[in-house]
Amino acid sequence: MRIRGWLTGLIVFLLAPSLVFATLWFNNRFENVNAIDRSLTGLHLIQSLGPLMQEKALTGQVQKSPDLLRLQLAEFGQAEMSGSLVESLDTFLEQKNVPSALREARSLASSISRLANLSAASSYETSRLPHLINDTLLSVVIESAVMVRNARNLTGREQINTWDKMLIPVQGGQFKVAADGASRETSTFFESLSGPGAESLRQQAQLYREANVAYQAQGAKLLSSAINAKTGADVVAEPVIAIQPEFVRSTFSLWQSALDYLNGDLHQQRAATLFTVALVGLISGLVIIAAFAIAIALTRALADRTQREFEDLGFHDPLTGLANRRALIKAIRALPKNDLDTQVGLIIFDLRHFKNINDRFGDQTGDAILREVAAQLTQFAEPEDFLGRTGGTEFMLLRPSVDDAAEFEKFACMVNRDFARERTINEQKTALETNAGVLISQPGDTITDQLLVDGALALRSAKQRGPRKYARFTAEMRTAFEKNGQIAKELLKAMNEGDIMPWFQPQIDIHTNEVVGAEALVRWVDHDHVRYPGSFLPAAVEAGYMERIEDTVRRDTLQLAAHLNGRTRRTIHFGLNVSANLLSNANAVEGLYNQVRETGLDPAVISLEILEAVMIDEVTATPIKENIARLSELGFFIELDDFGTGHSSISSLRDLKVDRVKIDRSFVSGVDTRPDLQKFTSALINLAKSLDISVLAEGVETEGERLWLAQNGCDVIQGFLISRAVPEQTLAALILKQNFLAPTGPSQSLKAVREL
Repeated sequence: MRIRGWLTGLIVFLLAPSLVFATLWFNNRFENVNAIDRSLTGLHLIQSLGPLMQEKALTGQVQKSPDLLRLQLAEFGQAEMSGSLVESLDTFLEQKNVPSALREARSLASSISRLANLSAASSYETSRLPHLINDTLLSVVIESAVMVRNARNLTGREQINTWDKMLIPVQGGQFKVAADGASRETSTFFESLSGPGAESLRQQAQLYREANVAYQAQGAKLLSSAINAKTGADVVAEPVIAIQPEFVRSTFSLWQSALDYLNGDLHQQRAATLFTVALVGLISGLVIIAAFAIAIALTRALADRTQREFEDLGFHDPLTGLANRRALIKAIRALPKNDLDTQVGLIIFDLRHFKNINDRFGDQTGDAILREVAAQLTQFAEPEDFLGRTGGTEFMLLRPSVDDAAEFEKFACMVNRDFARERTINEQKTALETNAGVLISQPGDTITDQLLVDGALALRSAKQRGPRKYARFTAEMRTAFEKNGQIAKELLKAMNEGDIMPWFQPQIDIHTNEVVGAEALVRWVDHDHVRYPGSFLPAAVEAGYMERIEDTVRRDTLQLAAHLNGRTRRTIHFGLNVSANLLSNANAVEGLYNQVRETGLDPAVISLEILEAVMIDEVTATPIKENIARLSELGFFIELDDFGTGHSSISSLRDLKVDRVKIDRSFVSGVDTRPDLQKFTSALINLAKSLDISVLAEGVETEGERLWLAQNGCDVIQGFLISRAVPEQTLAALILKQNFLAPTGPSQSLKAVREL
């Protein structure tokens, strides 16, 4: 029977389905209210935890057992989590070590926040408050408590050793990052708040910033005295110990104000939802009656539309339920053409390195995360937005009318940030790395499928900026894309003709000025013209040529090392930059070892330069660390690059067998004239040396920098003061010539290098 016949027979029963639909809608609204109520309950539990944390931070103990809070946590956690929440509270109360107790309290607050779904319940205006409450401000209090504990411990020491001296600068840097980060976040974020209590919140933030400045002033005294101290009596600890309670109170006052503001926002959302339910309840009855009255007249139109719906079944993604790329193109083509008053907005989101999650946890978990991301995007979208999943890890939002371009960019940034929030997968924490490409048309532009191409170019630009970044499309992006396409064609020809090769920047012993190593850096030599990596590597990445380029650099470097093997007075290390793709692949690790052995080399002469940034995410870092450990077992010389600039410096030294650290140029430039920089650079050197790890400083450009590094424990240096990167023949000639220089003549060695 035809669809129209079925609809004619069923129209009599239209009222009943309408009532069912209305019931479901009301049920959904009330579920939203219940969700807000649960968020409010969780917020009140966190609020109850605040005085206990403050008392612990100030006195070291909690006098009165919070029995009521314990019961409330057990009820809130239900059967699955009640035991864990109560156990976390008891651990916090019983822990004698104040910083450890506060960390447990922070973990408890984060658990409550996740169970209460605070981040999802918060409005756009207050979306950053849960993180500020559960992490940022509590981290400041914890780090201040650690600083006071360390200060007290040092004053009781009869003798201050190198590790003791490192303790205060390293931990002080961690405190400064946390405290100044809170200052910046509250200064910028709070300015945009407009709700009741916003002015009070800004005032509390100002008081916190003033307290932070005062506390850091006393902390500087502690830092300076600790660096120069020989005994505990030399450490100036009392000022920072005395001012810490006031700083803690100021931080918790700001913490409480942020809680109050978020509480008010949730109550406002709840009231607005209930008002909507009441209003719709009044109108819905009239709508249902009107719908029934006109339903018969619309039977033909409804039948035609139903027929089209069957045809549109091929326009949706079966995994997430969102529209697919075909539906997006159809929606774009249906937009009004040449509207002088309308701007169209498009955002394409992409999840980076998602294969790592699939490989580690399985495709089923990966699919669940994709569905969760789709649900998040649906929650943030406006009613008129068109949502879709356009690829394996790509999601899209099309807004037919953008009233404020700046606000649309902020919206993209906010959604991008929420996608990247920490998640727990199989009891392990991880965060998705995301990017967003934003396109906003100009009024009067003809809207075509080119919208998707330009949005993809914006996404590509965002990926080049790094994880969790976004970029807005500009005409220059299309120009750069076309230029990169031309460069890629020329690059393929250059690779086939052998014009891609490594040049080598010498590394010298800072005390003898002898060449002891060289870092391999890729160059494109086109006749007499040398092209540097920045001019062609972006095109190589887009064209998928990076693996071939890395293979070429590695092969030629090993050939040079084999040529010099056994012919030099000193062992020469050849440095290779190792990508995250190689480090995450156990087969590639074994392949590298076999390649080195086939050339007759000892792996110990190959220095593998590893960026600590590749080990930030816990999920991706675990297999990488395992493979680095394997490379070390095989005998390779392991070097931690850009030491001190990432988030995992100390943990990397703890977890890995590192032979040498490479101090980034940012800690070297001007170090001989900047006392503030000298403290941090010497701290990094002392930390490495105390662990019997060699130190190389890169980017040395002045004689003053070289002399300061020599006097402060550095072993090896490289930089423009010594030499730029040179061809392999030049480097080989220099190293072989060095064999005939007198070992006691470092000035001759340095002169020979500079004459390259």
